[in-house]
Amino acid sequence: MNGDDKLILCVGLCVLDVIHVCREYPEEDSDRRALNGRWQRGGNASNICTVLRQLGAKCEFIGSLSNSKAFSFLTEDCRDRGILIDHCVYHTIPTAPFSSVILNEASGSRTIIHSNLNMPILTADDFCKIPYERYRWIHFEARNVAETEKMIGSILQWNSEHPDQRIIISVELENRSEQNVELVQNADYVFLSKDFAELMGWMSKEVAIHNLRKYVKKDAKLVCPWGIEGAIAIDNESDSHFAALAKPPAKPVDSLGAGDTFVASTIHSLAQGKPLQEAIDFGCRIAGAKVGFYGYDDISALV
Repeated sequence: MNGDDKLILCVGLCVLDVIHVCREYPEEDSDRRALNGRWQRGGNASNICTVLRQLGAKCEFIGSLSNSKAFSFLTEDCRDRGILIDHCVYHTIPTAPFSSVILNEASGSRTIIHSNLNMPILTADDFCKIPYERYRWIHFEARNVAETEKMIGSILQWNSEHPDQRIIISVELENRSEQNVELVQNADYVFLSKDFAELMGWMSKEVAIHNLRKYVKKDAKLVCPWGIEGAIAIDNESDSHFAALAKPPAKPVDSLGAGDTFVASTIHSLAQGKPLQEAIDFGCRIAGAKVGFYGYDDISALV
């Protein structure tokens, strides 16, 4: 495969989002009628694939999936959108991970309650069966440290044995577990979320990105989006700093997946060879516009 035919692979969760659009956030122990509602495929890695496809990139998702008929929507939606799921691992369980999401029409905020009781994790043994030659970039949600370290190690070995087919590795620190920071030491690109930064006690994007530097390799690139305050990035090798302004819509509508949209848009731009400054500018523009409409289907009209 030549470089243009190779895929971006996203490793992580695929869940069912059950979304309620409410006029305002409901009071406890009240009975309210939603203004609107829908099912939507969610999960960070899954959402990133959705946005990549909207931007025209070729991509694949790998993770654990349920083969329950109740959750066939997830696999059908991937196939309908052209997201490859060839190497996912299927489990015979009655339920799959799902989230209940409340979108507040008055403020544009989103509240998420996640349930994942018995879905087995993707193991390194599962991951190592993939045909590495198919991929140019592999992106990880930082979770399941022991197994994910082995997955990243297998890519490093591939890269050492195939320098002409080197795979770029990116890791997103979003899951709220401090231990996940161990997964960034060999990443080429690290995406640091505001939630994870605050968990670590890093209360601004500038403080966060500088504190993260001690965990990464010398030539890593670090990217930290910070909601309405935009994003900051650094080339760790050259100490070059970059900043991008947030570009919010006139009226926020749906902030669910805005962070995933930023990560996907930035990866898409970087994978095309764009410089870091241009990539985070693009990420802020697409993520900001996405907050102005429901879901992801209007993203393709932005580019």
